Amino acid sequence: MASPSSTNTTNIMLAIFEKKTNSLDLYRPLRNFIVINYSEREAQNLEDDLETLKQLRSDVERGGASDSPSARRDLLQNYFKALCAVESRFPISTDADHVNTVSFTWFDAFKTKQKAAQQNIHLEKAAVLFNLGAVHSQMGLSFDRSAVEGRRQASHSFIAAAGAFAFLRDNVAMKASVGSSTTLDVSVECVGMLERLMLAQAQECVYENIP
Repeated sequence: MASPSSTNTTNIMLAIFEKKTNSLDLYRPLRNFIVINYSEREAQNLEDDLETLKQLRSDVERGGASDSPSARRDLLQNYFKALCAVESRFPISTDADHVNTVSFTWFDAFKTKQKAAQQNIHLEKAAVLFNLGAVHSQMGLSFDRSAVEGRRQASHSFIAAAGAFAFLRDNVAMKASVGSSTTLDVSVECVGMLERLMLAQAQECVYENIP
């Protein structure tokens, strides 16, 4: 977690670091699946979509160092939408007739030497949602809370972070925790704690605006 080094009178708040991942090629396995199960022509028709997915994944892998927080947020949201489309069309698992050459690997955000590797798109979705919550928390930390408007913006960002963690907890966390290769940061218990932390920080921002 990150916290500001400011010495002003406002209370210190926390932001979450993003999870890290390894490089992954989604383009070739998905294209091969289309060719085998449909046709080369169908694969050609979907070429632009596959290239877009490839670029989104590559951009996510880079981390947020070179992006503005808002650009990083938009990237993660777009990639999550793309993953939802992939999930509905491409079965990814160890089954012989599925896309079985894709393994998603993500490192724990807090214990960075620990990692999970699964042939399970829900792990990928969980990591993206976690990072979306993390980016919102970093945005909340970036505002000048010595001013009324800064406190208002920070509150909105912390609420958005809480929303991302809550959605992860309610919709994806259990599905991403199958098998033995898991990390605690995307568990129901951990993301529930992060949701409550972000809501508490949002409430503190509101409290600071009370004369």
